[in-house]
Amino acid sequence: MGRKYTDNYNAFYHSKEWQAVRQQVLQRDNYLCQVCKRAGRITPATTVHHIKAVRVDYSKRLDLNNLETICKACHNAEHNERTKSLHDKRTKLKAEKNSDIFTFKANPEL
Repeated sequence: MGRKYTDNYNAFYHSKEWQAVRQQVLQRDNYLCQVCKRAGRITPATTVHHIKAVRVDYSKRLDLNNLETICKACHNAEHNERTKSLHDKRTKLKAEKNSDIFTFKANPEL
């Protein structure tokens, strides 16, 4: 299982409070991506995104004005640091490849 959230955030995202607020935001936004809607597109969505990240301002974690429904593509674009990290890992792996032999090193993130 990948490391998606730290333990503190993991507990928050599984809390009853978050689940209730998440459902409220999805219904408010009619299960439509608000980023796509602003661009004139209609895209179904099920992800609730924190406009100001939880790790930046924990006090806004349940603030309805800080939450919006967003599709997976837009959410990935909002969090491009994840994509960059994956790109960096693949680049390093390619650099370590020699003929058809891979050298695997300990993952420093674990």
